Amino acid sequence: MAEVDSNQKAHPDELNHVFEVGATTTEYKRHPAYSHREWLLESISSILALGVLIGIALIFWYMDNKPLSAWRGRVSLNATISILTTAYTTALMHGVSTFIAQSKWLHFRNGPRKLADLEKFDGASRGVGGSILLLTTVKWNLATIGAFITILRLAFSPFAQQVVLIEQRDIISSANTVTFGYAHNYTRSILNIDTFNSDIESTPQDPHMQSTIIQGIYGINTAEPFHCPGACRWTESYISLGFKSECRNVTQETLQTATCEGSEYSSQQCNMTTPGGIDLATRFWFSDLGTTYYLNASSLLVNTSISSISSSNAFPDTFPEITRFAIYRSTPDSNFLMHDINITDCSLFITAYEYTGAKANGSDFSFASRREVDFGVKNPWTIETGTKDIKFKRIYTNQSTSSDIHIPALEMGYSSLTAVETFFESTSIVTEWVSGNFINPNLGVAAALSGDVDISARFHKMAIAMTDYLRYGPNTQSAYGEVVQSEPFVSIRWGYFIVPIVTEVFAILFAILSIFSNRESRRVPLWKSSTLAVLACQYEERLGLLETTGRDINEIQDEAEKAEVQLQ
Repeated sequence: MAEVDSNQKAHPDELNHVFEVGATTTEYKRHPAYSHREWLLESISSILALGVLIGIALIFWYMDNKPLSAWRGRVSLNATISILTTAYTTALMHGVSTFIAQSKWLHFRNGPRKLADLEKFDGASRGVGGSILLLTTVKWNLATIGAFITILRLAFSPFAQQVVLIEQRDIISSANTVTFGYAHNYTRSILNIDTFNSDIESTPQDPHMQSTIIQGIYGINTAEPFHCPGACRWTESYISLGFKSECRNVTQETLQTATCEGSEYSSQQCNMTTPGGIDLATRFWFSDLGTTYYLNASSLLVNTSISSISSSNAFPDTFPEITRFAIYRSTPDSNFLMHDINITDCSLFITAYEYTGAKANGSDFSFASRREVDFGVKNPWTIETGTKDIKFKRIYTNQSTSSDIHIPALEMGYSSLTAVETFFESTSIVTEWVSGNFINPNLGVAAALSGDVDISARFHKMAIAMTDYLRYGPNTQSAYGEVVQSEPFVSIRWGYFIVPIVTEVFAILFAILSIFSNRESRRVPLWKSSTLAVLACQYEERLGLLETTGRDINEIQDEAEKAEVQLQ
């Protein structure tokens, strides 16, 4: 290259002078297409970049909507994508940088250009800053595509990472270990009930039912004995036999029926009857004692003293109400005069419930809906007829459909139901509590229901406890559910993959155009990004040209290996 005196002053007109590279007669040595001195390495890097992009796309396609556990690689999915995107941009920029660098020779070959453009093209081949400078200061040309690719590749990795979304999803699987109970029947197998002279009232009690009743009356919460290894759900609905209660305040109606014997200020005993037909009795002795609690119960089943029932309509009109209770409560003053008298009638019914949306998580179990079954008739129950001993009879309902709900056949052993009634009418439940100078022989459940306890809530809790016992009692059936396991899933958001695809499309287009534009017939030196290429140029100040020798870049490199230079 010619040496220019730094002290020489340039003429003003020379400041706007342009420079042209090469002469039209110069021939440049070219090599076979498969030679590394042509575009072999750049073609390989471009193909490799395309292959890596296709590999990334295949990984996305394979993992889309699959659990993260489906990825079997030793390196995590995100790390793998990060490694591949780095490999892609490295391979991509090898070719793009070379094509941009080669474009400067084509740029000068096409006509007179500012010599400063040489440095701008060189900067664009090295990074984003130079690419921006090229785009903003040089007329757009083939290298413009390369500059856009250089800028776009900064967004390649972030957008490729955004394609993968890891989200928690519920995995549903059936399991025989996921169960809760329901029952269509309550019939106990009782030994020695078939003796010749045994009466139905002598049917042995069900201790578990007794315990359930007491726990309900005392408001004791019991855990649902379901089975679930973690989080579970039941998608079907289930019909189960059960009980319900109804209570109402009958204080005024009952007090109007009271008949008392004795003096108000001495010994006095009063008898009264609730609207439900249950008798209550109170006693009082001025300044000595007074009744503060009285509970009475009465069974509404048919007369069990008969040995057989010949009519299927042997139920009373009140059925399926099976037991009626009356509770008297009051608060005595210092003279045992009673105040705040409250009398409540409660009824217990047999019924059935529909359970839907059962779910469990750990020790928690709940239903989305629990509603009483509407049979469509007041009393759907039938009692067995014939000469069979009443101890072995059963009451039942037939299968039916009501309000689009299939109701299965339900059944209760008559002796099992009678045993419950016997317990309710025993002193375990029927109790009087007299405050003052009086010894109370029977405690019953007075402690649980006296005072200001919500009677309606307690009887409701008792009915629910009895219902739950039937579900897990001697006739329980298993409702099988599903295990719900939360697992990370891969969701591919293909919209974010547009940026990588656009980058690759531009890269392929740039490679094809660069190779085609620098074909042998164009007689453009294939010096690419070599900084030694300027050694093959000679500046002709008079003509404003950079003349080239037509030497191959390899010759220039061999010469540079031998030459020694020093900055002066």
